Amino acid sequence: MKFSLSCGDAMPGCSARFEDDSREVILEQVSVHAREAHGVEVVTPEMLDAIGANIVTA
Repeated sequence: MKFSLSCGDAMPGCSARFEDDSREVILEQVSVHAREAHGVEVVTPEMLDAIGANIVTA
């Protein structure tokens, strides 16, 4: 099963999109993206939970 996440669902105005067969891989990619593109220094477990709620089946 393929999953996807649009960063814009959590960070309005961002066009980044992530797809993978694993929700965990998407969350890892999003953590890197949050630091590099949005200057988020620490991605907390609570942030990942909130972001993970936006992951959908592609």
